[in-house]
Amino acid sequence: MPSIIPLIGLQPAPAQTTIQVPVTASTYSATNNIATITTGSAHGLTMTPTSPALPNYFVTFGGSTSGLSGTGVLVGNYFAILSIPSTTTFTIYSTITAATVSSMTVIPVFFPSFGLGPSDIGGQPDQTISGNVIPQPFPLLAGCTFNINTGANATVLYNTDRTLIALSGSTTLPIAGTPSTPPAMSTLVPVSSEAQVYGAYPYTVLVCSGSSGTTTLSVIR
Repeated sequence: MPSIIPLIGLQPAPAQTTIQVPVTASTYSATNNIATITTGSAHGLTMTPTSPALPNYFVTFGGSTSGLSGTGVLVGNYFAILSIPSTTTFTIYSTITAATVSSMTVIPVFFPSFGLGPSDIGGQPDQTISGNVIPQPFPLLAGCTFNINTGANATVLYNTDRTLIALSGSTTLPIAGTPSTPPAMSTLVPVSSEAQVYGAYPYTVLVCSGSSGTTTLSVIR
């Protein structure tokens, strides 16, 4: 299981301690642009992790898909998680009406400043806990300086064509649907490296690679 361990910063910098990635998707179904993705095993996503873990609010997808209908692609785009109904399901906003996703992987991603606060992605997320649907805080999307020591489990990427956005209902409608071309990404901090980075939403993103390892993250502001 990959892990991220925090150092002390001026802003609380929670860190992921258990990230189950990559997890292979099983099915995709959509109604009124709300897509439910079911995974073949527990996806490990949670908005209420044990402290000091980072909550999961965003995902991207790897691997491949087929049989897409509607507008856009899944692989390579970045999506806000709308809800986590169970350990094997979560929902996103998508104008893709149908897809075969048995070869697609679910990859957790984290945007600066890695905390909670005001958000411009719209729509309060929720998670079902013990059968109860519980509204969750919004992720804080902002700029920050952070120290990072990546293990084999994580990289920091940046968006070179400035098209990345966390796709939700409020952010997808103005661009007329899920993008058909995903954002162009380049490696800013590779695996097993140390760096001090200024990063800001939406063009800098911490991406879990799926390998085991330990990554240390400290937000400096």
